[in-house]
Amino acid sequence: MQSSNEILKGVRILAFTTGYAGPYAGRLLASYGAEVIKVESKKGGLDTFRHYGQHKDMDGAPRFIECNLGVRSLAVNLKHPTGARLIRELAGKSDAVLQNFRPRVLDKLGLSDEELRKANPKLVIVKLPGFGTEGPKSSYGTWGFNLTAFSGITYLWNHPEQDRPIGSQGVYPDHLGFIMGPTLLVAALLSSRRTGRGVTIDLAQIEGTAAVLGTTYLETSVNGDDPKPKGNHYDLAAPHGCYRCQGEDRWCAISARDDGEWRALCRVIGRGELVSDRRFVDLPARLENRAALDEIVQEWTRARTAEEAMTRLQSAGVPAGVVQTGADLLNDPQLRQRNYFSPFADSLIGPFEIPRSGFLFRGVREEPLRLPQRFGADNDSILSELLGYDRATIEQWRREEILT
Repeated sequence: MQSSNEILKGVRILAFTTGYAGPYAGRLLASYGAEVIKVESKKGGLDTFRHYGQHKDMDGAPRFIECNLGVRSLAVNLKHPTGARLIRELAGKSDAVLQNFRPRVLDKLGLSDEELRKANPKLVIVKLPGFGTEGPKSSYGTWGFNLTAFSGITYLWNHPEQDRPIGSQGVYPDHLGFIMGPTLLVAALLSSRRTGRGVTIDLAQIEGTAAVLGTTYLETSVNGDDPKPKGNHYDLAAPHGCYRCQGEDRWCAISARDDGEWRALCRVIGRGELVSDRRFVDLPARLENRAALDEIVQEWTRARTAEEAMTRLQSAGVPAGVVQTGADLLNDPQLRQRNYFSPFADSLIGPFEIPRSGFLFRGVREEPLRLPQRFGADNDSILSELLGYDRATIEQWRREEILT
């Protein structure tokens, strides 16, 4: 089984997370050796992904398992004064807090940044709200799909001939958030240890998403232009796009960026006469006549598998790649060689494989990846070993539904 490394061993993080961005950030930190304690309660504050899927057991939701590998579970009612006090005590023994709740949710429970830092001035706090913690839209509840739309990506991720925005099913803001969050958290930990002062990071997912469209915003602000969807078209290459191949829904992405790649492509497809065709004599001409060019290329690709088209073009120096499906990725020899998929032979949803993080550390001790702990499974060990409470007190809190 692919292992997690221990590069963050000794770092303890309290996680108040739900959905995708926050939990997956916690999963990444746990896979690098951090002790991530996920705080939830049946009295309010359950991760929404526990309700995804057909399993009646809330620990058996596939999306929840995917996003919370290696994370410990503490079930405590934050609405009860004792529950909130326990979190403040844990903050005093932790290095960081990770949360993607709406702004001010924790503040109202007596768990503001200032309160948490009373017991630990060095505490690092990373927040992943959709719109940030300030501003007229900061209180909005957000998901990846509406943040993608708000950023402009849904509009631009489209073909020009479509009569409505199409976008992507991927939740792009979540992926950016769960990469930037741990990166900034580790940087803030270094600062905290050097200065003795904690740092609060307000990482608005929408701003992190908008940043990847920098040139588009620049075009609008400088030239006053309103960028339009281009589909697969690219002003610096032709042909450039995805071309249908043999088989059901099989495609190959191809791009010829200069005259050399264009001539090589013509040789591969057996159409050497196109090099001297006035419609395609140089890049501006090929861009102007790209509709006709696309038809010529696709006539060749349709008679071949995507893999054959890719291999032949790449061998001639023409950029090309199969548009892979999930099944292709599971069997991809490159990913298999790097042990990219972690197998779990036994879980609440049966045997499965799941991608690990995209990093391999050499020369670092590794431990097996773990499934998420069942809801509240770590209550006793956390409260007794970290905070020093005895069994009788913990049982009393359980009867009072403080631990639930």
